[in-house]
Amino acid sequence: MGIRPAKTIRDWKGQPWARMSQRRPRKSFVKGAPHPKIRQYNMGTDKRFELEVHMVPDIRLQLRDNSIEAARQAANKYLEKTLMDNFFFQVVSFPHLVVREHTALGVAGADRISKGMKAAFGKPKGRMARVKAGEPVFRARVMKKDLPALKEALRRSMRKLSGNYSLIIRDITVDPKNLLRSVLGRKMKKREEEKPVVEAAKTEAGAVPAEGAAAGKEVAAKPVEKKGSPMKTL
Repeated sequence: MGIRPAKTIRDWKGQPWARMSQRRPRKSFVKGAPHPKIRQYNMGTDKRFELEVHMVPDIRLQLRDNSIEAARQAANKYLEKTLMDNFFFQVVSFPHLVVREHTALGVAGADRISKGMKAAFGKPKGRMARVKAGEPVFRARVMKKDLPALKEALRRSMRKLSGNYSLIIRDITVDPKNLLRSVLGRKMKKREEEKPVVEAAKTEAGAVPAEGAAAGKEVAAKPVEKKGSPMKTL
């Protein structure tokens, strides 16, 4: 079966029983939780900008990690296409909580499989983030002339998320933290760019012992002549 609609987990309902302990795994309420699907949290170039924009929900919500990732990709692709590297985009909400669901049959008219009190909380199916009203989901920094492009990027990302959102714009030209940043900045690497470097390092590390092993076989295969006992020729 596919993913259930967002309305099933959109509203806050009681306390989330999603405790995961790394120091004491036996104390965990949820075991075998999946990893978050958000691939990158910082994008663009971290440097000195003029405006900071927060995208905040009007009401409190629960957002799946796959919806946050879809919104991130929609905004990031538009910003990279229009502004190149003249922006900094950040995902603020982290999906700490675990989504649990009961297994259901994939036939017409089927209902959830009931096992009584055994496995009453269901199995982990994904992650979600609890966001309060006014808490930022995304944070971005741009120049004043690039504000319309950022608004369009955030408008596209809102289509991937539940609820209604507002933009809080703040001037940071005299902000002390912003003035401490470099004018040139530091470009954030993509995870796709980091993989080839790691794979190349692994192949180089694995190629050295292989060559040494092959060279050792060749040396061992050669006959060794001893002094005082010349080899006989037939």
